[in-house]
Amino acid sequence: MLTAHFTIVALLTFLAGANAGCATCDTTLEVNGEVAYELVNSYMKYDNGYTVCEYVGTTELGGKVTCEYGNMGWLEDGDRVCPQFSEMDGDGC
Repeated sequence: MLTAHFTIVALLTFLAGANAGCATCDTTLEVNGEVAYELVNSYMKYDNGYTVCEYVGTTELGGKVTCEYGNMGWLEDGDRVCPQFSEMDGDGC
C-alpha cells in the first residue's frame, strides 16, 4: 500500500511540475523609476523552451532590449535592464 501511495504522489508531483507554466514578459521596463522600454514582441523558443521578450525604448535615447527567461522564470540571457526573474503564468506553455 505504501508503494502505491508513493507512486500516486510522485505522479501528481510530476504532472504539477510539467504544467507549471511559462515565463511571462513585463509590459514595460523601468530605468531610474521611469518607463524606458515597452514590450513589442514575445515568443517561446522551441529549441530550448526560453521565453523571449523584445522591447523598444520610449525615450529620446531609444534602443532595443531583449530578455530571455528559462522555463523556471530566471533570466538566462539579456540586457542589464532585464528583471532577474519573470512571473510565471499558470496555463502552461
